[in-house]
Amino acid sequence: MDLSTATNPETETVEVEATEVETPDEQPLEDEAEAPEGEEAPEEEEELDIDGNPLKVKKSLAEKLKARMMMQADYTQKTQQIAEQRREYEAQRQAFEAEQETRQALFNEEAQLHTIRQRLSDFQNVNWQQLAAQNPQQALAAQAEYTQLRDYHDRLNGHVEGRKTELAAAREKETSIAREQAMEVLSKPDPELGWDGKFDVEKARALTEIGTKLGYSNEELMAANGDHRAAKVLNLARLGMKYLEAQRKAPQRPAAEPAAKVPAAKSQAYPRNPEDMSMPQYVAARKAGRIK
Repeated sequence: MDLSTATNPETETVEVEATEVETPDEQPLEDEAEAPEGEEAPEEEEELDIDGNPLKVKKSLAEKLKARMMMQADYTQKTQQIAEQRREYEAQRQAFEAEQETRQALFNEEAQLHTIRQRLSDFQNVNWQQLAAQNPQQALAAQAEYTQLRDYHDRLNGHVEGRKTELAAAREKETSIAREQAMEVLSKPDPELGWDGKFDVEKARALTEIGTKLGYSNEELMAANGDHRAAKVLNLARLGMKYLEAQRKAPQRPAAEPAAKVPAAKSQAYPRNPEDMSMPQYVAARKAGRIK
């Protein structure tokens, strides 16, 4: 028997194949839906109203669309404002040109009317019977000219009166528009200029009285009726005069009396010779250093 073999028996080495055991944390959940590799999760959508039609788009695109829609709305609003201003300017320009043409035509017609009236005045002193007896042909020509001038005068005078009425209506319309614009401005308070935002009959009467006191005529006040600047200036004058009136009516404070002056102490006269001084005078002189 081999002792080495007995004491150190050879043992077979058994190789055990290791198997991986999955832990609970590493196990995939059955409830989770795994996205296929290489694909992203679908993006959230948002519903937008595009010209009255609902439309669902991705949220990132919706933000861009909303910003673009806001820019477009702002641009549209500004474009409409500019177009409205252009229309107003064009209307004002056309009204101005029409007024100038009417005024020029009125000037020419009034000049013609003046000439015709002067010519008609020459016929007032004509003795038609005598002229017909002396020169019948001349009388007939003069009568025809007079009739023609008179008829033309009547027609031209009608044109002149019509143009005056047209200009007056245009001026009234402009005044009405200016008055409406002035009322819109005057309905808003302006504390910096002392305007309270009220323009009623009483305020208008008070401003008219102030304007009259300042020397404005009725025609000038009527012309300034549609000017909000004139109203605010007159209101400032009204407030200033009201303040001055209050100052005049305020009780006057009595003038302060000057403070009584305290008479300066008179310096006592001491004899120069110490022998002539009394004892108090001598002591005072020694203290003052006049006597050593």
